[in-house]
Amino acid sequence: MTEPDTIAWARYATPPQNHAPGSDSEAKSTTSSSSSSRIEFKELGTPIPPHALIQTALSIQEEDDRDTTLFVVTGRSRRLAAENHREEAKEIMEVYGSVNTEVRKTIGDVAAAVAVAGCVAGLVVVQATEY
Repeated sequence: MTEPDTIAWARYATPPQNHAPGSDSEAKSTTSSSSSSRIEFKELGTPIPPHALIQTALSIQEEDDRDTTLFVVTGRSRRLAAENHREEAKEIMEVYGSVNTEVRKTIGDVAAAVAVAGCVAGLVVVQATEY
C-alpha cells in the first residue's frame, strides 16, 4: 500500500488499543471503534487479489445469515501501479462473463472482475487525484 493508503487504513481499520496480546487483534479482520462496531474491515494478503476477493465475498454471503451488506473498496490506478491484474481479470471474466473494455478502463480490472462476479452489494472504487 502507498503511504496515503496506509494512513487511511490505520485510521479506519485499526483495532481498539484495549485488545490483549494474542486476541483477535492479530487477525486480518478487525472491527474498529473509530468507524463503529457495526463495520468489519478485512485485509487479504494474497498473490491473486481478485480471485481471493471474490472467494471471500462469496463465502461471507453464504455463511452470514445476519442482515449484512457487503461493500468492497478497491483502488483504481494504471500509473505507478505495483501490480497489474489484467490477466487475472480476464480469467475471471471467462468464468462469469465480461464487460465492455471501456468499463474496465473506467473502474479498473479488479472492480470489473468483482462486478461481473456479482458477489457484492456495493462496490466503491477510489483513485488518487495526484501521484
